[in-house]
Amino acid sequence: MPGPRQPWAMTTTTLTSIRTGTYAIYPARSVCRFTVPHVFGLKPVTGTMALVTGTLSVASDPERSIASAEFDATTFTTDDPRRDRDIRGRRFLDTANHPEIGFRSTGVHRTAEGWRLTGVLTVRGGFCEVALKLVSVLADCDCYRLTASCVVDRVAAGVAAGRPLIGRHVRIDLDLYAVPVPSIPSATHAARIAGT
Repeated sequence: MPGPRQPWAMTTTTLTSIRTGTYAIYPARSVCRFTVPHVFGLKPVTGTMALVTGTLSVASDPERSIASAEFDATTFTTDDPRRDRDIRGRRFLDTANHPEIGFRSTGVHRTAEGWRLTGVLTVRGGFCEVALKLVSVLADCDCYRLTASCVVDRVAAGVAAGRPLIGRHVRIDLDLYAVPVPSIPSATHAARIAGT
């Protein structure tokens, strides 16, 4: 017998699979995960950070598409509350003065390895360039789920503390749900997107 019907009707790694238009990133389901290696080879630190808002505008020419996002740095969370307080403190993210981390795309390019979004990351008042790799695009009706990843040089981003112990390069994995603008999900649709 065939297995149960999967909710996602299409899986690709290309922006051309998304209908042109503007989409809002749905914070309730979207996730930002990070992995930071330990200099001495101990278990890597993993955690999450909440998305505040995000927008994806897909052009008929995909290379003219743009994206932006804001993340709540005060929600930096790992499995160690004491460490979380330290990272959110002045030596690292300084969330009291810089509560948000922002991303703005500066270009979209098709490479031999797939689509890449180059952009600028804003962290604690500083800036650094990043390149996001689009891993997958999944579609269901008018909703899209996108996964992407990048590696951020935290020292270049202005978070230089802890270099003797904490790795310099942070892997970011994004799992984002996009819905068309200006449509707002109905309660039923929102519940389905949220997986409830």
